[in-house]
Amino acid sequence: MRTTAYRWVPIAVGLVFGGWFVATSAYRDQPLWTVWAPLVVALTTAAGVIFGYGVDRWRELTALGASAGRTARQVTAAAATALVPLVVSLVLPVTDTRAAVRAAVLLTVTVIGGAPAAAVLYRIRSVAVGRPTGGRGAEAELLLRLRRVLQRILAAVGTLVALSTVATAAVIALGQQGARAAGRPVPQTPAEVVVVFGGAGSLLVALIYAPAAVAVSDRARRLCDELFPLRGAEEPADILAVAESRRTLESFLGADRGLLADLQTGLVVLAPLLASGFAVFLPG
Repeated sequence: MRTTAYRWVPIAVGLVFGGWFVATSAYRDQPLWTVWAPLVVALTTAAGVIFGYGVDRWRELTALGASAGRTARQVTAAAATALVPLVVSLVLPVTDTRAAVRAAVLLTVTVIGGAPAAAVLYRIRSVAVGRPTGGRGAEAELLLRLRRVLQRILAAVGTLVALSTVATAAVIALGQQGARAAGRPVPQTPAEVVVVFGGAGSLLVALIYAPAAVAVSDRARRLCDELFPLRGAEEPADILAVAESRRTLESFLGADRGLLADLQTGLVVLAPLLASGFAVFLPG
């Protein structure tokens, strides 16, 4: 049980916290609360799931023989980013301090859930830029596994971005609905806020993901250069054969995929945000 506690304990904590968070909302009597509440519980529970998932991927890299290196510094740096939303919300001028603090706490919990995944990405980059160990077959296998971990982590963190963006849109609408029902001035929150929030989350993920993805792709391309050099081929048939073999290996290792393609696949919220951004900011 001890070996699996890091998986189910964060899930339970996320579920309980999400239930408490929605139960203590000031807008429980509003119709839109029934839409917002499941989103928040799903978000906090997903944060717990992804926390354990990130730890699993860390252990997977360890099983592959990756050196732990500066483990404490990596995890601490990733977890420290969770304090940023809370600090920012406390220093910005707001009219509803309680709502701002609650939003910051919810966002902090979300970022904590993704902190192990961020540490894994940092570690993948360290492994990818390190010296090759073993033969070329072992290096190709390592690159395959690193690419697989990259894709899984990106999809997991992308889920947090998508859920938090939708929950943000719901809470803005909920606040406007509550103010309207109470006869208070309705906050005129522009639609651009949701686009900017989702874009900022996607940008943060991209900044963490990009160094690891680029390092793995660069190492894969170097391996392809070593195994299938075009410089030694002279005959057209030989050039085509080498180029085809090289293209196959690049596709196999994911070296032919660009960073933007990876982000569009892993961040399911990115394409709708781009479309919404054009719709919001460009004149009709």
